[in-house]
Amino acid sequence: MPAPLIERVRASNTATESENRIHDDEVAGRLGFRAGLVPGAELHGYLERLPERAWGERWPAGGAIRVRFLRPVYDGEEVELAATPGAPGTSLELALRNPAGELCAAGTATVSAAHEPLPEVPAAGLPVPRPPAAFAAGEVLGTVDEAEAGGPAGGGRLVWLANRVLMLNRRLPVWIHVESRTRYAAAVPPDRRLSARARVAELYERRGHRLVELDVLVLAGDAPIAAVRHIAIYEPAPPGRRAET
Repeated sequence: MPAPLIERVRASNTATESENRIHDDEVAGRLGFRAGLVPGAELHGYLERLPERAWGERWPAGGAIRVRFLRPVYDGEEVELAATPGAPGTSLELALRNPAGELCAAGTATVSAAHEPLPEVPAAGLPVPRPPAAFAAGEVLGTVDEAEAGGPAGGGRLVWLANRVLMLNRRLPVWIHVESRTRYAAAVPPDRRLSARARVAELYERRGHRLVELDVLVLAGDAPIAAVRHIAIYEPAPPGRRAET
């Protein structure tokens, strides 16, 4: 069996000034965390380095990656990234562990020449002012241009953009990124600005938290290039009211 790919990186909380106060030490502490959380999109970007390293140019033109966030990662922690080969040349099992060896994020990456159709999502204007945290199933959210999104230019770029769709459409003082599933249909043009359209796919409660799943369509100009199923807790349950699994 081929050896796993291993990397180590010093995690950085790049969102201490974000509107999402889960990245603030004081607010995160009131919700039961040790400190502000390193953004899930940041961790996603770390993990995405591994399929890029394994598959080179094949990855951005036909890759898919699913990452679920299981435990918090804190600023300054050295995390271990691992990609264990599955089906030869076409799949990887991904893991991100903290210094204690605990699994903090896990997922899979695959690469294929075949493409599933991307979701069809219409464009819409951003709400002004932003309404509070409530959604309707099937609701089309406002389109976000990358110029409004910020975030990295490399791995995790599409997930950052999906985050901004959520944040620019609702007032969300505290929310938690749970999972993202990204499918590339074409390589992201390095010189093209991206935009993201989104529709509310599912709404549900789990352990007292309220969650939303978005179908996000990413475009380079007018050309759809990728899709993200973006899952977030948009209304966390207070620690004392969380139901046990």
